[in-house]
Amino acid sequence: MTETASKWLALDVKYLHEKELLPGVIAKHGVRPYLPTQMVKIPFDNANEVAVVSWRWDGDTHFQGSRNIASVIHCAKQRGIRYLFIDIISIDQTLPTSDLIEQIAAFSALYTKITVLAAYDTEGPGSIAPLKFTVLRPWILNEMRLFRQNPGRIVYVGYRNQGTKARGFDASQSIIAGWNEKNKRPYFVTLLERIWQSSFIDSVIGVLLGDVGMSFVSDFKYIIHAYSHICSVAYERMEEDDYLLTIAILCRIHSDVGMPTGLDTFSRGLQNIYYSRYSFTKLPEKSGGTWTYYEISLDGTPVALWNDNHYHYEDNDFYELIALGDSERVIFAALGLTELEYENFVATEEARRACLLLDNGMEIPVPDVEVVEVDLSSF
Repeated sequence: MTETASKWLALDVKYLHEKELLPGVIAKHGVRPYLPTQMVKIPFDNANEVAVVSWRWDGDTHFQGSRNIASVIHCAKQRGIRYLFIDIISIDQTLPTSDLIEQIAAFSALYTKITVLAAYDTEGPGSIAPLKFTVLRPWILNEMRLFRQNPGRIVYVGYRNQGTKARGFDASQSIIAGWNEKNKRPYFVTLLERIWQSSFIDSVIGVLLGDVGMSFVSDFKYIIHAYSHICSVAYERMEEDDYLLTIAILCRIHSDVGMPTGLDTFSRGLQNIYYSRYSFTKLPEKSGGTWTYYEISLDGTPVALWNDNHYHYEDNDFYELIALGDSERVIFAALGLTELEYENFVATEEARRACLLLDNGMEIPVPDVEVVEVDLSSF
């Protein structure tokens, strides 16, 4: 099948020096660097000269610079890559919402087609904790999920050894070629495979609990595009915490209940948040168990179960969120949506399921994954 052509504004790195994008350099001179751009058509004649960037925003990039972008540009030059597609350059942020949703979906498809340069390292204390919560950021998690459909190459570019070094003991079998030697699997590879086994639930819950960063929680309508309408309505008609819990419950409906939801553990349970319209009712404990069970109700009607397992000698919770069978209809009614809107929603079940769950048995080959550590002091 012939690939549909598209054109995107790309950063041309040929005459750009990565040092000019480092925070200290921009702060010293007080001048924004000139960023040369070029409209580039995909598919490109030489696929080795183009790549799409998945990165952790680290500050006001225009005025303070970005170590991640500087690292990516350095890596691109080393590999002969000239054109980089970066969201803040390639996507027209001024578009109306409906058009922006379409453009973001089209741009996101690049993560499934061409070489990806990923950069999520961050400054600050510690090295492991920032990365494991960074990859749960909704935008980043969505991009990493898309990597699974890429038949080519994913390159993680680090500068603080957060994603390129092995972390702890990992005896599980990797589906990614070349990373099965115990205790030597880069942390990025470990996190990437965990994300391929998960949905958006951990990401949404992490945002709700304050453990995962998200600048604009309204952006879920762009990220979980098959749920864009109900996400928009819930955001307009609910308080923020109620809105986020609603999204988590909707995401849970199309997840395997038998599969653990927790990509990682969080600082507290959902029952400790104040909600305007949701309530948690503690259920009787099971004999000899360590789990605490809660029934979640929306405006008094049960919609989900929350099972929390807190180890008193640790600061983290393990959890399980289970959506009840009629929760979708209850949520639609609570939001004041019509029966026709609910029927239209039900009709998109397959699209919504495909949006939430990855088919890891898919015929698309697993992408090659590399890790590269960049020395910023050498620029």
